[in-house]
Amino acid sequence: MTSSAANATGTTSAMLRMQLRIEQRIFWRNRSGMFFTFILPLALLFALALSNDPIDTVPFIAALGILSTGFQGLAIQLAMHRDQGVLKRIMATPLPAGIFVLGKVLSTMIVIAIEFTIVVVVGIALFGAPVPDAPLQLILFAMLGTATFVSLGFAVASIIPTGESAPAITNAAYLGLILVTALLTNVDAIPDVVQTVGRVLPLEHLVTPIEDAWIKGWHAGDWWSAPVLVAWGTAAAAFTVRRFRWEPADER
Repeated sequence: MTSSAANATGTTSAMLRMQLRIEQRIFWRNRSGMFFTFILPLALLFALALSNDPIDTVPFIAALGILSTGFQGLAIQLAMHRDQGVLKRIMATPLPAGIFVLGKVLSTMIVIAIEFTIVVVVGIALFGAPVPDAPLQLILFAMLGTATFVSLGFAVASIIPTGESAPAITNAAYLGLILVTALLTNVDAIPDVVQTVGRVLPLEHLVTPIEDAWIKGWHAGDWWSAPVLVAWGTAAAAFTVRRFRWEPADER
């Protein structure tokens, strides 16, 4: 590696580390974000574990945390920052767009990893959930699901018209995914069309392998979940590259 290439690599690494620190500082100073990321999942875990088997509740809440933080929370934050002109101002600095995106992705992944670990540990220690039978499968699908829903968060932020409409759009998608997945999991007689849609949507392919990792390890049907998640993540990333906007809608 030449001296100039080494210097460029070092500069890029330094910029990424700085951006990651900034993103982490922004998150940990946001009390409402911390509430919805850490306190709300534990409250839901407590409420559901009282009336349901922890072996069903803990995996679902763990997967729900990935959906909430990586998809819903990220999409709303990006849309609002765009409307406020934050993204436009960032693009006016020497910081490359790729470094900004990578810093935000890595920061979100760190938060989700902490959130996921807390839910699993609390579920085992306080609510009697068993230790997962297949921890490597659990980690694999947690990481794959995180990458997928972070990509989807960027993709949805690309089509949200304004920051004011962001909560409504993301909440509708969030609740729709949960509803269809819950129907597939808990209701035997549901219309074929709902089953077909649910089998394609990504949340089902995150929840089921995580549940299987707890109770029976790798299941024959889980092999299909990994490529489905990869396909959703890849499609979302490609869509983001084409459609993501840095400036507010009224300045286009």
